[in-house]
Amino acid sequence: MQFVRKPYYLFFAAFISLLLGVINYFVFRPRVWLFSWLHISTVPVFSGHSGWQAFFNGHFSDIAWCAALCMIAVGLSGLNRLSGFGRTIILLIPFITETAQYFSLIPGTFDWLDVFTYSITILFFNSIFSSALIPFKMKKISSNAIATGISVVFLIMSFACATTAPRKTTYKPVTYPCVKHDPLNYSPILTQLNIDGSYTMKDLSGAQRSGQTYLMDELKIINPYKYQLAQGVTPNLTVYITVNTDSYQHYGATVKFYVYDDNTWFDMPSNYVDPTKLFDDIAAKLNLWITSGWHHGNCGY
Repeated sequence: MQFVRKPYYLFFAAFISLLLGVINYFVFRPRVWLFSWLHISTVPVFSGHSGWQAFFNGHFSDIAWCAALCMIAVGLSGLNRLSGFGRTIILLIPFITETAQYFSLIPGTFDWLDVFTYSITILFFNSIFSSALIPFKMKKISSNAIATGISVVFLIMSFACATTAPRKTTYKPVTYPCVKHDPLNYSPILTQLNIDGSYTMKDLSGAQRSGQTYLMDELKIINPYKYQLAQGVTPNLTVYITVNTDSYQHYGATVKFYVYDDNTWFDMPSNYVDPTKLFDDIAAKLNLWITSGWHHGNCGY
């Protein structure tokens, strides 16, 4: 074919293919070692769960990477700079990296779909270039240094394309020491309340003001004279409430609170339809922990 007779076109196309693979990672999966090494920090532009997004997130860059290998192999063969053995080494690189991932020799996760994708890509380019890849006749050349160099480069790229947080991770249980804290027996407890949402609230500032007022009033009803809103002074108790919701308009929350010598947290399940009832129960549980004491860590119960 014309491209085989002018292989430098193939080298340029291979560069473009690699560039598209890098751009795809930047857009869909930026948390890979390559960008970590380059100190490039970003978040995915598209983070949904559609089939197309799953394809671009998991397979497009692999196809671009494999296509670049094929075009380089065909181009070097057209220049008579690559033997059949060298082509074999280059075309086996994708399968070697998947096998290495299976045995945890390099970062990443083995995927049979990736193996299938590599096979289809190689067969596709082989059909386009009239079996320039496989089958082939072995040719003796003085050195396979070119094939070895290309193999090393693309193996390094396989490390660069591994996610910084591997999908397969074995976690060992962490044992935290038991911490028991006495109740806060003094009054008033100067309290600072901070309210936020794990989702986008329509009126965050309004929810913060009304939620703070409602929760403070509820604490005073449950335990009169015990709590006082900190105004311009250092609080004795700082509370952070993160409200969450599911797709069925059920509410829950994570409550973290800090005192001068400790901090702890508790969750409220997403079972509440009425946010005011959620805040009532938060106030009741917070008061119980403050007046009875609390514990966290491995206390055996």
